[in-house]
Formats: sequence, structure tokens, C-alpha cells
Amino acid sequence: AHFTCALTLCDDKGKIIYQTEGYCKGKIAKKQSGSNGFGYDPVFLPEGYGGKTLADLDEEIKNQMSHRANALKDLAQNLPF
Repeated sequence: AHFTCALTLCDDKGKIIYQTEGYCKGKIAKKQSGSNGFGYDPVFLPEGYGGKTLADLDEEIKNQMSHRANALKDLAQNLPF
């Protein structure tokens, strides 16, 4: 399973300057765990976190590894100005 965030940066005339996607890869848990989150957080097991769900992780870790954060990091590293 994975979550995807797609970002597009356009100029004021609508011309696409840069496009990117960020991912958060993992698996779906068989049962819910954790209380730090909502929606899919208690059942999503992100890769590399020892079987913890997103709801088991603290906000700082979640914000660093999220699909949105990964897309924004790529955009920031590839800004043409």
C-alpha cells in the first residue's frame, strides 16, 4: 500500500514549471493500533518503522516521512529559482 501526493508548480500564466510526486509506502495492518492520528493512521504500517502504525508515531516523525513532506522536499530541491 502507499499514499501519494502530487504537486505542480505553475507560473502566473499557468505554465507548468515543475511537477513531482511524494510517496509513503507501507502495508495495511490487520488490526488498529495507536492513538496519535485519525482516518487511516491506526491501520497504516509505514516501511522502516518496525511494525508501528502511523498512529503509533509522534507528529514530528509523521511529518518528516509523509507523502506530502516527500513531495515538498523534492519540489524545494528542484526549484528553478
